[in-house]
Amino acid sequence: MRFTLPRWDRHGYLFAVACVAAATLLFLLGRNYFAKGQWALLYLLLIVFIAGIGGFRASLLAAVASFLAWNYFFLPPYGTLIIADVKDWLSLFVFLLVGIAMGLQTARMRERETDARAREQEAALLSRLSAGLVSISSLRTLTEMIRNEVTRFTGAQPVVLFLPGADGLIPQPDEPLPDAVTQPAAWVYRQNKAIGLPFVTSLAKLGVEGWPISVAHGVVMDGPPRQDLYLPLQSTARLEGVLYVGARADATPYTPHDARLLVSIANLAAGFLERQHLEALAGQAEAQQESERLKRTLISSVSHELKTPLAAIKATMTSLLGEDVAWDRDMVRAEVRTACEDLTRLDASIEELLNLSRLKADDWTPQRDWYEFGEVVGAMLAKLPAAERRRIAFAIPEELPAFCIDFQQWLQVVLHLTENALAYAPPGSQVVIGASALPHELRFWVEDQGPGIPPGERERIFEQFYRGSTAAKAPTGTGLGLAIAAEIVRFHDGRIWVEDVQPHGARFVVALPQVSACERDGK
Repeated sequence: MRFTLPRWDRHGYLFAVACVAAATLLFLLGRNYFAKGQWALLYLLLIVFIAGIGGFRASLLAAVASFLAWNYFFLPPYGTLIIADVKDWLSLFVFLLVGIAMGLQTARMRERETDARAREQEAALLSRLSAGLVSISSLRTLTEMIRNEVTRFTGAQPVVLFLPGADGLIPQPDEPLPDAVTQPAAWVYRQNKAIGLPFVTSLAKLGVEGWPISVAHGVVMDGPPRQDLYLPLQSTARLEGVLYVGARADATPYTPHDARLLVSIANLAAGFLERQHLEALAGQAEAQQESERLKRTLISSVSHELKTPLAAIKATMTSLLGEDVAWDRDMVRAEVRTACEDLTRLDASIEELLNLSRLKADDWTPQRDWYEFGEVVGAMLAKLPAAERRRIAFAIPEELPAFCIDFQQWLQVVLHLTENALAYAPPGSQVVIGASALPHELRFWVEDQGPGIPPGERERIFEQFYRGSTAAKAPTGTGLGLAIAAEIVRFHDGRIWVEDVQPHGARFVVALPQVSACERDGK
């Protein structure tokens, strides 16, 4: 039966004396019934028992006490330490040597068992922590996991993770802490040395001053033993922070085994923080690469979409100013009309770029209100040429509820989807604009009879500047219309996707939730 000795009997000395005394009183009841040599065997069993509970020092005291008790109470003459039979001297000293040897071996087995149990617990804890750190990405979750595991294992309070910030070390969780805790943490971070590890040496003779730290793991400093620990979180590239482990609830110092485990936990935390830092750097590099790609695409698009109409306008104006051609009124009007169309195209391209930049910067916040879908469609039709308006058919039910939308933004959505359908549909074919009400959302769609969208491109067509494999079948454009529509839909908490139409064609569908921002805002 295993149990922990009380604090006042840390080494088991009182326990050993009490066991020998109790056993001697019990043995005295049978002194007249057993031979004098048989009591040595019982005392040896008692020494083994004490060694298993209290360790070698307790068993050594028990062996000496048993040696004296056997001599005093069970070897004649009783009640004295005088030995009547000279042969009993040999028995006594052999008994003492055997008792010491058995106590030593039993204590070693006890220590091996204790160490094996401790290593098993350590391996289980580190395995649990390692598995948890692989699957988490939150700093708060890391802090809670380390605090719970360290508190469960050591009973320490508090357990704090200090991480570097703009104003110095920031405790995690961010709670007020006394200077007696924060100042040593700052020293550990500056010096990259631990405080309070159990292998303490005195370097006063060498003139070393400062906080007490251990000589283990390459750190040395003078000072009295501490009941708390500060461990630097050293990764392969830099110092990630400091782990503070407060004193135990029972005020017992940390053992070398405890220190070894806490250093392992600190290394795991440092590895997690290093991984998080590297992931952040990788994300920044990826974002920078994407930004550079978008810049190159934007420059290419702007150079084509803006310079083309500008070149056409310049050619028209140059031609009109030339003196080698006799211009009549009708010819001038035709040339000016062409220049106006180029200016309209140029203005539309610039407007698309500005709208997308405003949406990406969250600078075009929706001003929602209740509108009938027909109002948006009517405003959209007014922006289309008369020839294009005749190609549009409608499938909008009369009882369709009102939409909670930003009118100008939603006008852009309907206009971009309609212009996209008209551009890709065969000349003379119809484009259908429809809507419907479902239990939890309102939907509208724009359907064409064009070539359709390949399955592999149905997500990418909503990306900036992406025009798809069928772009050559339509007039040139910036490739921003669908990206702007998708951003506006996202701002309205909606969804947008594309479907196939049989026998051929594409249907762009937009869905908005019935419980809208207008109802939440009380409009």
